[in-house]
Amino acid sequence: MIARQAGNCATPGVRRLAQELTDQLAPLQSALENPGFALLTLPSTPVILSDDRSLAVVGEVFARGAFPPCSIVAPLSGSDPWRAASTVSGSLWGRYAMICSSLDGETCAWLRDPSGSQRLYAWNLGAHFVLTDAITLPLIECLDLRPRIDWHRLSQLIAQTEMASAFSALQDVEIVTPGRLEVCAHHQVTRHVVWTPASFAQSPTPADPGEFRQTASQCIDHWLSDHRRVTVELSGGLDSSLVAGLLANAANRPSIQGLNIIPQSPGGDESIYARSVSEKWGFGLIETAVCPSELDYLGLLDGTLTVEPPVYGLDVLADALSCDLADAFGATRIFSGQGGDAVFFQPHTPLVASDYLAAHGPTPTFGRLIRSCAKAGNRSVWTVVRKAAWPDPTLDRRPLPLGLGGPLAQMAWEDEGLTHPWAEEAADLPAGKRMQVAMLANCQLFHRATRTSRRGRLVHPLLSQPLVELCLRTALWELVPDRRERGFMRDCFEQALPGPVRNRRGKGEASGFYNRAIATHLATLRPFLLDGVLASKGLISPEALAGLLDVEHLIWKDDHPIIGSLVALEIWARQWS
Repeated sequence: MIARQAGNCATPGVRRLAQELTDQLAPLQSALENPGFALLTLPSTPVILSDDRSLAVVGEVFARGAFPPCSIVAPLSGSDPWRAASTVSGSLWGRYAMICSSLDGETCAWLRDPSGSQRLYAWNLGAHFVLTDAITLPLIECLDLRPRIDWHRLSQLIAQTEMASAFSALQDVEIVTPGRLEVCAHHQVTRHVVWTPASFAQSPTPADPGEFRQTASQCIDHWLSDHRRVTVELSGGLDSSLVAGLLANAANRPSIQGLNIIPQSPGGDESIYARSVSEKWGFGLIETAVCPSELDYLGLLDGTLTVEPPVYGLDVLADALSCDLADAFGATRIFSGQGGDAVFFQPHTPLVASDYLAAHGPTPTFGRLIRSCAKAGNRSVWTVVRKAAWPDPTLDRRPLPLGLGGPLAQMAWEDEGLTHPWAEEAADLPAGKRMQVAMLANCQLFHRATRTSRRGRLVHPLLSQPLVELCLRTALWELVPDRRERGFMRDCFEQALPGPVRNRRGKGEASGFYNRAIATHLATLRPFLLDGVLASKGLISPEALAGLLDVEHLIWKDDHPIIGSLVALEIWARQWS
């Protein structure tokens, strides 16, 4: 946690605030202090300081080269935050925040790591900024100030829930964009792009299987570090199976325990694939069948406050099962396969051929890509050609039912929609790469605080910065060379995947399970939403929503994403109201 004076108040104001925080939020302790600036951390938090004690890198960091992180940080100075941020983001990676100030206290700055795995929020208190990885009740009580809800922003998030990881719906609280340096000087904060996906996607390079295997293995090895007992959330899909294979082949292989959750719904049972992974690598696998009645979203009402609504982590059942297994196994790290769809580019879209057309023109390879896309999606060749020639990189978003928004939301939706800063910076990229950047931006949802993520236990290694950069540099037609979903990765990591997973077509389907979970709990969910905060504040129309909250409707319509999002936002609104 960092407190920095934003105005020209006397320096003791920061010291007084820092002392109050350390007194009331023990065991917080001072890690760094300069005029108008204080950095407070928990004793267990890794901190690397510069030689002049004007800069700190807080969190887990790994070096790209032979030099250890401390030797890279040592010569840096808070007096030159741009150089420091460029060096840190280019030479280090991991889960960290860089915090610095000039020795005279005139300038301070902060950087959230480019992967976004380190949460970082800037809370403007007026005379001070407080930088923190969580806004908790004890912190609120200590500061005697509670952030208020920005109802306009919350209305926007109803229509664009995926933006909840980038745009805060709390007044005066900003979610710091990963890879962006924020400098506080001369009574204002300026923002500077240090790292952005667009810079790596501008000049596609040929895919090198050896480089991919080496990079992925190194990322896994770093995240393992000295963790000797780990669990892996093993769905049976390509991404989690790859993570499990990399763990099993790590230089210092840990004891591994897999968890496969089997939702009782058509297409939900992927246990045969998860079993093939555990059998290939010889580690234990817990298979847990779950019924829709066991998933009660409202269990999150008693959860801790989080800046982001619980869009990720709404499945409290899966979150609890993963956490409980890790506790029982004594695991100090939980691995997931989240992010693989974006990094390895799962959609078999005409935009793959569109990017090739923009780079090389209508060569025979373009024709091959068109045919493979048509076969994969069971579409006509001419349909694919038309979409490749006139591409639309917009991510599919389920349209909201007509009239769902209340008066306040309808006004908010008339404004221009929210756009992630990464997407803005990618505006000049080919359409396919723009889609990949948008998918990566949405993956920031996975870094929200959950039970499994406490104490830094949960990691998503496929979203590691070196692997993300490598995939961004690789042309989409290399990642998706044929009709197979993520064909390049299946070939590249052939030895790390069992045959059933490597040759599998398609993905598991859990939509029916979540629809049934909502239908099972309609007796509590209907009044929760229809008589809730969103309805009373004019953000949703109870009359329009009532039509969705019907058992027969849920049988025929796959509307659980809309209803689930509304439940997540309603839970969040009640907690902060």
